[in-house]
Amino acid sequence: MQSVLRAREINLGIVSLEEENMTDKRLEPVDPQKASEEQQKVMARLGEGRGRIPTPFNIWLHNPHLAEGMEIIGTHVDHSPVLSEAETEVAILSTAVFWNAPYVIANHRRHALKSGIPESVVTAILEKQRPQSVDGRLGVLCEAVADILAGGVIDDARFARYAAELGRPVIAELLITIGYFTSVSLAMTLHALEPKN
Repeated sequence: MQSVLRAREINLGIVSLEEENMTDKRLEPVDPQKASEEQQKVMARLGEGRGRIPTPFNIWLHNPHLAEGMEIIGTHVDHSPVLSEAETEVAILSTAVFWNAPYVIANHRRHALKSGIPESVVTAILEKQRPQSVDGRLGVLCEAVADILAGGVIDDARFARYAAELGRPVIAELLITIGYFTSVSLAMTLHALEPKN
């Protein structure tokens, strides 16, 4: 399915797989001409806020109530009031690598480097290693993200360090960013969306 969908009535810029530079095996985007009223409402919000329908929403729009909630969370993650762009990208790239999501990894590797994350940190994340020799808040954040993704209980001393050095608002933001991009990664992988070579 390599066609570009057009949605003139609701004025959306729906992105084709060619524009996203990915291959598709299972994706079935909602046709704007056949969309339910609820789907059109979410599509219009996505078009207004983002100028296009991001690929995961072509999956989630089959359940418009879910897509509506994910749009709110995704918009928040995209404009985090407490994380810098680089900090957000550490969480996103680490999550994509954890879930082995090829398209999300390829896309956010570029974003991570553009956001100013040192190449050594990006390489460590891609190799499923904890980044070493990262100073300041970014270093603590890298450790927190690795601990969150490792699962299990984080010991009291480490949690206290994260709470003291990052703050509880940052911890909450990391949790929602990791959770949201877990959904993105799983959706993209389940639908066999991969970057083109």
